[in-house]
Amino acid sequence: MNDMTQLIPASGSLTLSLSHGTLETRDLVAARRFYNEFLGLETVQRGEMAIWLRCGGGWMVAAVMTGDTMLPLPPEVRWCLDMATAEEVEEAHAAALRLQDEYGMQEIRPVARDGDQTGFLLRDMDSNWWEICHRPGRLFDGVFGTAA
Repeated sequence: MNDMTQLIPASGSLTLSLSHGTLETRDLVAARRFYNEFLGLETVQRGEMAIWLRCGGGWMVAAVMTGDTMLPLPPEVRWCLDMATAEEVEEAHAAALRLQDEYGMQEIRPVARDGDQTGFLLRDMDSNWWEICHRPGRLFDGVFGTAA
């Protein structure tokens, strides 16, 4: 059966929600501290091998301990955290530079501006990339609302 439309129920959708994604970590304790203290995310320990993290909304990210088997990812593969203002992005960038060694951040890129968007990238202790940014409005709502 190659045609997915044959599997879709009358309601028009198989999917209820996007519930979670995953990222890798070498050290759950250090990662949880970084997620809580620096990124400001809510975390919950889930057994010996994972923590869950979220920032409101109806979904979360599972950070799974994979040890030294993890491979570094390029910056195009990243998690994005939206800030309320461009000034908050600048403050987060200054804090990242100041606290880089304390949290083991491997790389912090300069703040970039593109029109009304402001942001920067950082690579955490596990080589996961994070984009800290400000974009006015709800970036994706309009895109999906008009998608064909």
